[in-house]
Amino acid sequence: MAACNSNGTHHKPIPAFYHWQTKLQLAPAERKYLDSLGVKKLYAKFFDVDWEEAAAQPMPLATVELDTTLLQGIEIVPCIFITNRTLLNLPMHQVDTLAHLIAKKITALTKTPPTEIQFDCDWTERTWEKYFALLESFKLAVGSPKSARPPSTVHRPPIISATIRLHQFKYPDKTGIPPVDRGMLMCYNMGDLEDWGTENSIIDRSTANAYLHPASSIQYPLELDFALPTFRWGVLFRDGKMIRLLNGLSELDLNDVSRFHRTAPNRYEVVSSTYLNAHYLYKNDLIRLEASSPKTVTEVAALLNNKVALGQAFTVAFYHLDTATVKRFPKEKIRDVLQQF
Repeated sequence: MAACNSNGTHHKPIPAFYHWQTKLQLAPAERKYLDSLGVKKLYAKFFDVDWEEAAAQPMPLATVELDTTLLQGIEIVPCIFITNRTLLNLPMHQVDTLAHLIAKKITALTKTPPTEIQFDCDWTERTWEKYFALLESFKLAVGSPKSARPPSTVHRPPIISATIRLHQFKYPDKTGIPPVDRGMLMCYNMGDLEDWGTENSIIDRSTANAYLHPASSIQYPLELDFALPTFRWGVLFRDGKMIRLLNGLSELDLNDVSRFHRTAPNRYEVVSSTYLNAHYLYKNDLIRLEASSPKTVTEVAALLNNKVALGQAFTVAFYHLDTATVKRFPKEKIRDVLQQF
């Protein structure tokens, strides 16, 4: 069932993109692309929080560099990625301190108070308690609308959102529900990345259907926004084990037959040790190419239609914005996806 507003007409999804590069700087072609789609919101990774073994404390990494030249009129949603390693090592009595440090760093990076702040963490049974406590502390630190602290009279407190993986969406009784205002359902990275036999771990309609089938009785207790992929990568295997991801890799990068041999669709073997995209590959390494095609993304978007709460305004965000996305997903393809809601 499509989302309806109080007048009985369908809500249109609010289009948005993720920007996950360290330097937030739009190229003119990227800004033109956003304008053509009516995009007024970017979810931008501001920094990672990871555990520093030597210092025995959490540290901010990969802090964003903001170039606002072509960002006028676009709402920036700061996104903070927190590793599970941080939560495993962080003593519970230091959770409040970390929450306040994150709030302070966001303030230092923004010229105007953000209307939304998003946390990204693939929490587990071993880390959910500290992660949820961190979210509660952060809401107090920034005066979130649902925190116990009275809202500031100076500016409206930000909405706090958190990413929700598909398994967390399907099994909320097992994984817990983050104490935030909204959830961003991440509709990608849904397959077994480390299994060479996986066809496409980024996005697969049959896998998505297992989580999002219209007959499902799942009613997630948070209002949801939705994230869909536009990226591609190569998955590098060595001696039967997944070694790393080669972001943005395509068939064109592997067309040198003196270095790469195509063994099957989207499967390659390294026949001569070589450098590729600043990574050294050894002879006999294997590469599986994976991509989010416009057709599959559109099919998965259709499965999400009945997950929108009645009367709810919601965002559909595409991960992620770069020049490759502009070429692979022309505005007509993005509009086709949005029309599924």
